[in-house]
Formats: sequence, C-alpha cells, structure tokens
Amino acid sequence: MKTNLFPPAQTAQKCAATHSAAPNRRWLSIAIAAASTVFCGSEIAMAQEDGQQVMEEVMVTGSRILRNPLNDPAPVMDISETDLERTGLTNIGSMLQQLPMTGSAINAKFNVPGNSGFPADGSGIGAGAVQVSLRNVGAKRTLILVDGKRWVAGASASGVPNAVDLNTIPSNVIKRVEVLQDGASAIYGSDAIGGVINIITHSDFEGVRFSTQTGEYLSEGDGETSEHSFLWGGKSEDTHFVFSANYAEEKAVLTSDRDQSAFPSPFATSCEAGGCSSFTPQGRFILGPELGGANLALNDGVLNDGAGNIPSFDPNNPTAGDFHEFTNADRFNFNGENFNYLQTPNERINLYTEVTHDFSETFSWRTKASYTNRKSNTQGAPEPLCFGNGCGNAIMENIVIDADQIYNPFGVDLSVADGTLDFFGRRPLESGPRIFEQDVDTYFISSGLEGEFEFAERTFYWDATASYGENSGFQQKRGAHNAARIAIALGDPAVCAAVPGCVPFNLFGGQGPDGTGSITEEMLDFIGFTQRDYSEQTLIDYSANITGELASLPAGPLAFASGFEFRKHKGSFQPDPVAASGETAGIPAGATAGSFDVTEYYAELNVPILAGVAGADYLELNLALRNSDYSNFGNESTYKVGALWRPIADVSLRSSVSTGIRAPGIGELFGGNARSDFNFTDPCSGLTADSSEDLINNCAALGVPAGMSQPNPQLSSISFGNEELSPETSDSFTFGIVYSPSWVDNVSWMESLTASVDFYELEIDDAIQAPNPGDTIAACVETLDPFYCNSVERAASGVVNFVNTPLNNIGAVEASGYDIALRYLSPMSDFGQFGLRFNATHLSDYTEKTENPDGSFSKTDFTGLITDETFQRAFPEWRYTSNVDWNYENWTAGITFRYVDQMTQPIVREGQTRGVKLGSEFYTDLQLQYRPTLSSSKEVTITVGANNIFDNDPSVCDDACGSTSMSPVVHDLPGTVAYLRLSVDM
Repeated sequence: MKTNLFPPAQTAQKCAATHSAAPNRRWLSIAIAAASTVFCGSEIAMAQEDGQQVMEEVMVTGSRILRNPLNDPAPVMDISETDLERTGLTNIGSMLQQLPMTGSAINAKFNVPGNSGFPADGSGIGAGAVQVSLRNVGAKRTLILVDGKRWVAGASASGVPNAVDLNTIPSNVIKRVEVLQDGASAIYGSDAIGGVINIITHSDFEGVRFSTQTGEYLSEGDGETSEHSFLWGGKSEDTHFVFSANYAEEKAVLTSDRDQSAFPSPFATSCEAGGCSSFTPQGRFILGPELGGANLALNDGVLNDGAGNIPSFDPNNPTAGDFHEFTNADRFNFNGENFNYLQTPNERINLYTEVTHDFSETFSWRTKASYTNRKSNTQGAPEPLCFGNGCGNAIMENIVIDADQIYNPFGVDLSVADGTLDFFGRRPLESGPRIFEQDVDTYFISSGLEGEFEFAERTFYWDATASYGENSGFQQKRGAHNAARIAIALGDPAVCAAVPGCVPFNLFGGQGPDGTGSITEEMLDFIGFTQRDYSEQTLIDYSANITGELASLPAGPLAFASGFEFRKHKGSFQPDPVAASGETAGIPAGATAGSFDVTEYYAELNVPILAGVAGADYLELNLALRNSDYSNFGNESTYKVGALWRPIADVSLRSSVSTGIRAPGIGELFGGNARSDFNFTDPCSGLTADSSEDLINNCAALGVPAGMSQPNPQLSSISFGNEELSPETSDSFTFGIVYSPSWVDNVSWMESLTASVDFYELEIDDAIQAPNPGDTIAACVETLDPFYCNSVERAASGVVNFVNTPLNNIGAVEASGYDIALRYLSPMSDFGQFGLRFNATHLSDYTEKTENPDGSFSKTDFTGLITDETFQRAFPEWRYTSNVDWNYENWTAGITFRYVDQMTQPIVREGQTRGVKLGSEFYTDLQLQYRPTLSSSKEVTITVGANNIFDNDPSVCDDACGSTSMSPVVHDLPGTVAYLRLSVDM
C-alpha cells in the first residue's frame, strides 16, 4: 500500500552510494536536490523494480493526491531530523523560528507576565508557549499539522489562543518537517493563509534509541538546557508500534545577568539614563491642586510607625520636611536582580505512542496518543500600586485615603474628588516579585482506518480518522494585591477595625530606616492574594479522504482527491474571581466561553497536459475547491489553481493563485473584557499658550482642564469579543523557477546542484483587529467626532481613563517577497563529501491597513521596521541561513551562518517620531559529530556544538524593544551556547 510517509533517512555514505549506483542518476539528483534540505538530499521514496530504482508516488504537503515528488507544483521546504538536530535546540518551535520565511511569534524570550495587559483578540499572553508564524502574518494564520492532521491549539491560562503551542510536540518523534510556502485553505481549510507546517513523525521506527543532551551559556553559566529521550519501535507480523518518552528543561536567564539589559536603558548603570519606573519603593506622590500639586518622593530612612513617628509635611514648603521633589534618581530599576527574565524557564514531559495494525495488505487500523505536561514561569518586578488618575482601575482611581488613617502624613482626606490626590504610586518590594507559574496539560488521540481497493482496473486509496485534542492550562500568580481590601485598609479606621483581618496599610513608609520595608506581613496577609486562572480548549475532528486515478491521459494519469471534514472547536477562560470582578490591583480580566463547528467538503484534481514534447518536458494543472459551512456565520468557499511547466528537463516553472480564509477563534468571538496598557502621549497633555488654538479649543470642548498633565506615559485600552465577526479572507499568488542543470553529470566535483527562486504576494482582507487606541485618542482630539470620542473615557481631571477598542473586521494586510534556495552536493572523495545549502527570504513589502469610518484606509508600512508592542514584531527585509556540511567516514561537521538584516526602530522624543537604525546581525554556529565503530549492533553518536561561537551581542534596541534593549524575535541573547549530545541506537 502506498503511503504518505517517507522511509527513514539514509546516512550520507549510503546516500552517496545510492547516487553512484542509480541507473537514472540524473532524475534522482533532481529529486534529491529540489525537494530537500538534508545533507544527502531529500528522503524521496524509492521502490526497487527489476533491479532499478523507481520513484514512488507519495503525498506531499499542500496536496492530498499521491504524486511523483518531481512534479510537486508548490514550493515545499523539507527539513530533516538532521537539520533540526543541527540547531542544538530542544524545542521544535524554536528550531522553526530560525527559518528565514518565519516572522514574529511567541517564544521563550517573551517574558510577558501580564503586567501590560492582554491582547485584544482574547488569546491571552501565551506565557511559556512557543509558536510559529509564516510570512509575518501571525501564528494564528499558520496551520500546524502532525502527520497531515490538525493539532489542537494552545491553552494560555489567560485566554483562548488560536495558535498551536509547539511545546506539545515531542522533538524525538519528529522524522522531518515539511513547510508549504503557500496558502492552502482549499486543501486544509481555515488558518492556512500564511502557509502550512506539517510535522511528520517516526511512525515506522524500529529499534531503541536513547538520547541525552545538555547545554548552557558559556560566559555566564546560565540558561542551562537538558533533554533526555527514549524512542522504541517494533513490529510483529501484522502490528507495528512506536513509543516515545521525552523530558526537556530550559532554565532561566535574568535581565540583571546581562549588561545590555541590567537597566531599562541599554548598558546603563543607574536610572539616571531613563526608562526606569516611577513606581518606587519609597513612593511617588503627586498631590492634587488643593495641596499645591507638588511631585514628591519620601526621603530615604524616614520612619513611619503610625504612632509617634509620622513623616513631616508642610503644604507651604513641600520639600522642607521628610519629602523631596521626585526626579529620575528616584526611579526604580525593574530589571534588577531576580526580577525579570530574558529567557523564561520551561520544563516539559512528553509521552507519545502510535500503533498500526494491518488486517490485510489493503486494510489497516492506525491510532496515536500524545500527552504533554508543561511547567513554565514568567516573572516581573513587584506589582506596582497605582492610586488616582490614569490607573485604569475604578477602585484605585476613586480611592479615598482617610485623614485619620494612622500612616497618612498629609492630615487630610486624599482623593481625586477632593482635589488632594492626583497620582500616587508605590512599588511594594515587601510583596516580592510577581511570579506567574503555568501548568499546562495537552492530550491528543486519533484513531482511524485506511486502505486501498480496486475499481475499474484502477487503485484507490482512502482513510477515515477521528481525533480529539484537549489543552487545559492553569496559571498561578504570586505577589498579587486586592484593590478592594487596599481601599479598606487605607480608608476610615473604624471600618477597617470592623473587617476581620484588616490592619491599616502603610503606603507612606517607604523602606524604613533599616531598608527592610514598612509593609508588614500582617498587612500583606490582608491585601495580598494568590491569583488562579484557568483555560481550556478542545478540538474534535472527523475526516475522510479518497484519492486515485480517474483516467489515463497521454501525459500521465488524471488524478483526484476528495473528502469530508467536521470540526468542533470549544474553549473557555475562567479568571480568578478577584480579577474577574475588577478588585485586583493588577490587570482585571473577563471570562470567555463558547464553541462553534464547521462541516467541509473539498475536491482536488491533477491534470497532466503535456509530457515529452518540444517545449514541454512536462506540463500539468492543479485545481482545488473547498466549501466550509460554519455554525456561526454560514458558508465560505476557497479555491486554488496551480501549474507546473518544465519546458526542458533542467528548468521547472511553478505558479499558483488561491484564496483562503481564517475563521475567528474562540477568544475573538466570545472573549471577555481584555485590558491592555500602551504608551501614548495625550495631545491634550501639557498644553501651553504656544499650542495650536484649535487644539486648545478641542481639548476644552472635551472637558480637559487647562494645564492638565498626563502623570503616566502608560494608558489603558479595553477590548472584547464580537460574535458578529466574519472570517478573514485572503488572495495569494506565487511564481517560482527551479534550475537543476544536467551539465553537473559531466563535472567531477559536483554530484547535484539546484537553485530556486519563488515570489509570493499575499493580501488579507477583513482582518480581525481592534482599533489602535492611540489613533482613536488622536482622532477624537482632532475631529471631535463622536465615533471616536465615545470610545475615549476621561476622568474629571481630563486624564484618559481608558479607550474602548472592540474587535472588528477592519484590517487588511499586504505582503510580498521572494525566497531563494541553493543546494550543492559533492561526490564522495578521499577528503569526504561536502554539501552546501542556502536559504534566504526577502521581504519586499509588508503593509497593514485599518479601515476608517468613511471607508478609507490608514496604512502603515512595516517593511524593515521593528515595533514597540506588548508582543514585539520585527520585519527585516533580508534573512538567510547557510549551511556547509562535511562527512568523512565516522565524522560529520557542519557550520551554519545566520543573518538578520538591519531594521529601523521608530522612537518618539518630545512628540516627534524619528527612525533609529538597529544594526544587522550575523551569527555563526558550529557542530561536530563522531560515530565510533562498534562491534555490536549499537550505533553511538557523540555530538558537540556551539551556537553564536563568536559571542556576537545583539544590536542595541531602545524604545521598540521594551525594557530588555534587545529583540526577542529575531536576535539571539548575548553569549555563546555550548551543548553536548549522546545518542545510542540499538
């Protein structure tokens, strides 16, 4: 029975021997060079027929028709197990993020604990997850398959994501990865807009394999990684099984342990350089106009015991007593020791099994099951407590600190309403850092039948599969505070005394005379709590497919595939009751719950038109059509038309035109309120007599008092799900050329050579997004249009409380570029065998558009930029990887070069935006393998390697990269990573 899985990879020596022995070496070389990235070429399925090698038809990602790999009309990159191991990484997601065609996606360098809020699409912060985005269009627009079947999306414990967490796929069962560099919604349905990644497992493995690896950053001795795996496969006459157990651990790297990130400003040694927080352990107190409006900080060493020692304050001379004017020297370094991560810790256990039973030569049963447990952490500095204007929390904005509260040094009620409080901030070091601990379980099981039958003297292949996937996530946050209880502890002492457990809260005591802090354990016991959030997501999938040949045409068989699929998606997010009620002093969150299903039918046709004639060594047309009927928004149809033309044997031209869809996810449809904080300067802040008269008048019309000054550069937006969303739609065009010269057969130093260039153009319409909150504020101030202004809520002081940014189909994306690939393989010689592989992607254009109320679009060209967002994105114009490999007897060596082009970071200074260059980066990785000769049947491989061997530090990135001064998306962390791996096959 033909199969959609390739046979095991050969070693380089076996591959070289096969090349020299093959009677039809020319065609074999083309297949090897054109379809592969492994050292000796693609793992092309070969069958022996009368002593000669015959190309076997297989299923290649992007089509469900069995085909000759030489005639694949779509650009597919084939990444072998050897290629994955060459990276030295222990996570398939991190490996794939090194591909030049990938864009920005969550990885272990994203330490986003939720202190800046949650994404508008309801997906949560994804802490600890690793995702992959093809073509820069986002992980939720990249379809992940395992052995051709959909995999369940992640569970972030802070929302319901619409993308797969690749932590859930154990690396030791991966045989190879196929990456379709083209949209494929007509073949696979929703999400395949940017492309498809198909992870193919060792379903045919036989024997026992033990592997262990350890590594760390050499310079600092941190960021240790380890992986231990066991793979076992065997068979009886009718049954074959595979079992895998895998354990991996990646330890943390702290911001304080690298000079570039030890302070928010790169390579700074104090907060004088800027970037540090105004939420300080001593407190920042901006008094209201009734108290003179002074901007104060408590002097170091002051004792506030709520009795005989209270800080002195003179309203007529605010800095004469125990307070001084707040300056940058008072700011707090939240990147300090043991606070923030550059690399988050992650621990995973993966169990995987697959069983195949043949009832006959033409009828089989296949089932697989997988379980993953991930424990990971993100971490931030102690949670800032914010009181008054601009805090984005109704309780904290309207708090009243009683005049008789025993620690109140100002002697009056303190509140925004009374005009005595504008903005107070305190960083309670006594609470310890905010620690977010994730515990995520992923289950996946599938079972199905497959076979073949004869009809009208033709063979047809079929399969029917049912699968169930579940992701459940739990997150525990330590170091959280209850705003409602803080209000009680700062309010009327009589009320506090009547509440069990309440003790007055010492907001105004700083770190005290001995530096240990003035907030006691009793205070923390009352105002602190452990936040516990849960999320769950399930996928139920039934599918059936049939493929075969309908007729014989002069150029080849007329082949088809068709099928049916039913999927049900269900998800929920349940935040902690304190967070859900808005009583947290941190970021509140709304609950999510919902489901939808889809029924789909598709058909695919492969039409060979010409073969073996002048001007057409081969010509074929590929057609595909899919109809999707969703329970919540009806029918959508997509199509794909592709063509392959080989005018001569050496040159292949391929092109496709397709449409695609992405259905909105659970979080986008049913998400509760999600608050996100963003940096923006209100145009109405700090107006002077020299300001524009129109601006002054418009701000006055909005109720902004003259002289209003925004106390905090960070503002808040609130987004929420929308059940009226429709699917995103896309149009895609690709064109490519592959050159495999026949003259290499006459060159002694060349075994095979292939070069290819593929152009892509992608347009996405009706993209689901929230309006930009900063643009909404600016448009309101400029136009006074209620369409904008009704979304902006201001406090009585004029400060923006929050901006409503509901999700809608208001976006669009335009992207284009091209991929370049080169493959070279030398013959085996006395010096061994050499291989060269080069992959590059050029981003020609990446533009995002947002629809305005009048139907026009606002455009932002991101080409060559790096963005300042909670989840940073980077759009370098060039990325490439190049590998040079050498194989000789028991030795194998490889060197990899990775390049990321320079980018521009938009930096805002004094209201003006200027572009600052972020330099290009070049990384070099080295690996050496030795396979000692053993007398037994065991095969031992010893691997030693190092990534970034020249210790190249990442380019300094200022505002666009947040507080770490480096990009977590496209650059390595500072330092050289060395690793050692031992693998034993029996």
